Amino acid sequence: MKNKTLLLARTLIKNGEGLGIRGSSTFTKVALILVFAILIPGLMTGISFLVANLLGILSHIGQEGVVLSWGIAIDSTIVFVFGIFYVISTFYFSSDVEMLLPLPLKPGQIMGAKFLVVTVYEYLTIAVFFLPVWITYGIYMGCGPLFYLYGLIVYLLMPVTPLAAASVIIMLVMRFTNLSRYKDTVKVLGGMIGVFIGVGVNVVMQNVMGTMSQEQIMELIQKGDNSLVVLTSGIFPTARWGAEAMIHYGEPSGLFSILLYVGFSVLIYLILLWLGQLIYLRGVMGLSETGSKRNKSNGLDLEKEVVKGSIIRTYTLVELKLLFRTPIYFINCVMINFLWPVFIILPLIFQPAEANMIHELSKILNKPGTEGMILAGSFAAALFLSATNGTASTSISREGQQLFVKKYLPVSYRQQLNAKILSGFILGFVSVLIMFLFAVFMFKLPLWLGLLILSAAWLPVLYTSLTGLLIDIYNPKLDWDSEQKAVKQNINVLYNMLAGIIPGALTVIAFSFSPGLPLTFAVLTGTYGLLCYFLGKLLYTKGVKRFIQLEA
Repeated sequence: MKNKTLLLARTLIKNGEGLGIRGSSTFTKVALILVFAILIPGLMTGISFLVANLLGILSHIGQEGVVLSWGIAIDSTIVFVFGIFYVISTFYFSSDVEMLLPLPLKPGQIMGAKFLVVTVYEYLTIAVFFLPVWITYGIYMGCGPLFYLYGLIVYLLMPVTPLAAASVIIMLVMRFTNLSRYKDTVKVLGGMIGVFIGVGVNVVMQNVMGTMSQEQIMELIQKGDNSLVVLTSGIFPTARWGAEAMIHYGEPSGLFSILLYVGFSVLIYLILLWLGQLIYLRGVMGLSETGSKRNKSNGLDLEKEVVKGSIIRTYTLVELKLLFRTPIYFINCVMINFLWPVFIILPLIFQPAEANMIHELSKILNKPGTEGMILAGSFAAALFLSATNGTASTSISREGQQLFVKKYLPVSYRQQLNAKILSGFILGFVSVLIMFLFAVFMFKLPLWLGLLILSAAWLPVLYTSLTGLLIDIYNPKLDWDSEQKAVKQNINVLYNMLAGIIPGALTVIAFSFSPGLPLTFAVLTGTYGLLCYFLGKLLYTKGVKRFIQLEA
């Protein structure tokens, strides 16, 4: 008899959307091929050069193993942070949960299968960062075949521990916050609590790792023999064991480390299945139900509610309410705008030593003549922050099979598109505004410079909102059966990130020669102002025609 957990996991992967390109246009497939053929290999090549340079420096003091340990630790941290989102979406907010519960499957088997699905999807993420470290280290140090075998084992089991930690946090939160009458509120609050607990645990782990004094660190450096590898044990214990196994691959200690690594990973997975058997079902039951209030209303109440107002304002509010009320949309499109400040501020709270670095950086930023570079850097940061917001780049996809309803609304197509742009713009600008306040307060920038930056920062937000909507209107993902697929498995989010990150990088490079502030302000606002103008013209002509075709 086949293992039901593995059989279910294979079925979920087979019937899933994968990269979200099934049935997509030729343009989408070509664009995705270019991403995987050019951008990702380019990033991996850059990491390989960086690793080779670090190995050249660290090998002289016998600390080359730090490259492996930190590579594993950083990958594990990335898996943990982003795993919070994947676990919430896959374990609780996926529509297939309702279909799986009545089947002759145990809760632990359902949760175990979903855990394996999330693990498989994480392999692509960690491959981008781990493979260059692993292969470059092996070539540079002239390692034997056993090193690559150990590295493959480390790679395959790397997501298990961080994802298990994320899963335990989410299951505990959802177990004790599941009030089915308030389904959407429970999902949103549970997701928020899970994300912030996950970020908090990650920060505390890093803080524990940083408790060693400088004297202790110097003593480790002087010992040589990769003694600094011990520092990564404060993040995830498997990082240290995996690194030691690969470093000492030809010794008995290496075999012992890889066995410890495998044994701990298997044990943590079995514990997760046992815990899922106990609490997963109680946390997921009732999430498909909802509640309502039976309030009587009369004609007078209706007259108070129905007030004539701006069409665009009303439709924008409808878009925003949908984003805030739908848990998956809230976590992936709204909450992301508030997480960047958390990632930056929390480490400063728990690691006061970082304040010295902030103090020194504020001195550099407040030097006369750096205002132009600060403006360009802030502009690039605004491009990045707004590009990571998936509101505009999923605005058409979120309509799904109900897109035809838009044809019967007494609202013009242009006004509907304006509302979708505004909803993305508002959320994106909130993220930029928070970071602006943080920068002024933390780096003690002059208020006039901060206001000048803010007066220009709306342009990159508008630019990424326009590019996101154009990308999504020409390549919408309308065929989905759960909100998760509309936003989480939508390749258009990646395309819009590239549309923001690439110009951001070019902006930093172009203005790295420290031009004057007036010239920088004029060039940036003029260039992106024109870009927004032409993108707007394209949206209101070709975009409207495309919108009509989609509805048909």
